[in-house]
Amino acid sequence: MAKRSRSGRPEMIHCPYCGEDYSSTYKHCPFCDEVEQPVVEEGLEELDAPRPRGGKRLTTNTRGGGYGGGPSPLRIIGTVVSLGLIIAAVIIVITLIMPLVSRGNVDGPGAASIPPVEEGSPAPGETAPAGETTPAGETTPAGETTPPATESPAGETIPADQTATGFTLSQSEFSFSDTWPNPITISVTFIPAGSTGTITWSSSDPDVASVDENGVVSHGTVRGTATITATMAGGVTQTCLVYNQVTSGTSSSSGGSSGATSSGTLSLNHTDFTFSALDNPSVQMRVNGTSSTPTWSIGNSAVATISADGVVRPAGSGTTTITCTVDGQTLTCIVRCTF
Repeated sequence: MAKRSRSGRPEMIHCPYCGEDYSSTYKHCPFCDEVEQPVVEEGLEELDAPRPRGGKRLTTNTRGGGYGGGPSPLRIIGTVVSLGLIIAAVIIVITLIMPLVSRGNVDGPGAASIPPVEEGSPAPGETAPAGETTPAGETTPAGETTPPATESPAGETIPADQTATGFTLSQSEFSFSDTWPNPITISVTFIPAGSTGTITWSSSDPDVASVDENGVVSHGTVRGTATITATMAGGVTQTCLVYNQVTSGTSSSSGGSSGATSSGTLSLNHTDFTFSALDNPSVQMRVNGTSSTPTWSIGNSAVATISADGVVRPAGSGTTTITCTVDGQTLTCIVRCTF
């Protein structure tokens, strides 16, 4: 007999197997059975036929502590995406680490090869033992390394103690005059700084100006222009122009005293002057001791210019020389532009 409440509604029974609540009109839980049972009316006999256990709701029920079903499509997709992200991360890590590992492999492709050291010869930067003969044929004392002498492209042998690759001179041109007849020393600055070298000095005309082995220049007995040349082993050279305008005890290099005018009677009103700005007033050059018309010329017109009548004007920074030719003699004057 089915149970009914006082209000006429059937009571609800909680299934101990699947956790579902079902009406008391069912003899067994319809959620656990495959076949739904008919409602048993009062006064009717129960069906005696056995019913199969475990319906569809048993395998899919998740309510009230029931049994869960199979994986859902969303869960499968999430799993696949997670696996894809893990694989991508592994590939990225391998891509970044492998180049770093290959750099540390000195035996791998691209590794710099170390040239073998010949037996019996010191390694690069190593001091040769005392008494050992170097490739240059020189025997080295204890603790000293002697560099071999090399040969320049011009065939000149460069001393072993020369480390300079170039040099500069302290003077590019200067004049001797009655006011400044004293010897002048041309100093040498080697390149790079602190290096050493050997300099050989020579003069194009020792009668005008001579030079010794230390670069000391002295005026000669003939007035005129001479070129002092400094040569370093290896073929590097520098030059300096020297003008001898000393009139006492000298003669002209353009003909000496043979001529209409004595060598001691001609002179310029300027022998050395300076322009400090481009707008400085021009300078008028004149020759003292003759009424002849001189011929004027200038060494570098980018520094200063001179007209046919001897007017000098500044043009640019630097030093140059004015040359005057008159009565068979040559007179010079230095012009400096310091702006």
